[in-house]
Amino acid sequence: MRPAELAGRDQEIEDFAVLRHRAANGRAAQSIIFSGLRGVGKTVLLRELHASAEEDGWITAIVEADQSSGRSPFRSQVAGALNASLRRANGRHRASTRLKSALRTFRSFSLKASPDGSLSIGIDLEPQPGRADTGSLPTDLSDLAVDLGEAARDLGIGAALFIDEMQHLNEDDLAAICQACHLATQRSLPFYIIGAGLPNLPGALAAAKSYAERLFLFTRIDRLDPADARLALTRPAADEGVEWSDDAAQQVLDVSDGYPYFIQQFGKTTWDAAIVSPISTIDAQQGIRTGKALLDQGFFRARWDRATPSEREYLRAMSIDGDGPSSTGEIAQRLTKKPTSLGPARANLIAKGLVYAPEHGQIAYTVPGMADFIAREIDH
Repeated sequence: MRPAELAGRDQEIEDFAVLRHRAANGRAAQSIIFSGLRGVGKTVLLRELHASAEEDGWITAIVEADQSSGRSPFRSQVAGALNASLRRANGRHRASTRLKSALRTFRSFSLKASPDGSLSIGIDLEPQPGRADTGSLPTDLSDLAVDLGEAARDLGIGAALFIDEMQHLNEDDLAAICQACHLATQRSLPFYIIGAGLPNLPGALAAAKSYAERLFLFTRIDRLDPADARLALTRPAADEGVEWSDDAAQQVLDVSDGYPYFIQQFGKTTWDAAIVSPISTIDAQQGIRTGKALLDQGFFRARWDRATPSEREYLRAMSIDGDGPSSTGEIAQRLTKKPTSLGPARANLIAKGLVYAPEHGQIAYTVPGMADFIAREIDH
């Protein structure tokens, strides 16, 4: 959920405002990639930027990369998400020949994903022959990016694909995204990728295309600094005429450690526990107890339950180092196994988004506080 106070993200919002301004003036700019641990607010930020682009009348699509066993192809996700935005654009700009051309290219792109036309309902145009119809995602996504970019430039707006959990895309999908961005940038077209994912996302993009580092503005999203964290906690209450005592606020801020998700969780449970203003340290203590129980039942448990028994052994061995990072060599020693034999478990944990490799030979949790949760599991 979007927090009542989106604190500490002014620079990221300003960077996107600059990009929107450049698009309105027909100028190209770098696409943007946000990366960070779970709980730092990447999804909230991505949706905030998407909403601002929608307000400007942009052609947009927002998708969450699918990691399920029966995952939807990326092409299908893009086509399904773009459909509504393109229909709205067509309603506003029926006289635009560039937009009509882009709609026909989209029709070609979507028919390769769903030949029955279910992903382009409401767009009653013939597909564009020779555009986005090869069945090759790198070629077809590039055609679509160029034609959407040309239509957007003609209309004085931008076109953007917002992708959450982007690290779950396979290498071919990431390569296609890079190629589409590259071609649009070369032609100075206002087509952009705004992506968010775990800390391994920049490395995955670089592995997919060596020139990825030139295409994107890579931004690391981290914990809030103390001032912004306090603002995120106390201003929503102040807007309702409620105050926090300094000690109560500090207790919640200490246990939240600057992570927006935890600030929301402990802030809510403390609010629910409080009866009068100002919120007291007793309220905070009760809220923290309740909040920790809810996090254990949901935020942490959901990830722990996705790991197999052998993967849990790996996670337990990591917990000795706290939130890490851990040396993969030391993990092998603790489990009295050869590092190569642990490769599959490590790879599966990375694929599930439970850990990432900050550097060669290192491994760390993607979820802050996971080590403490595991310690509590062991105690039980």
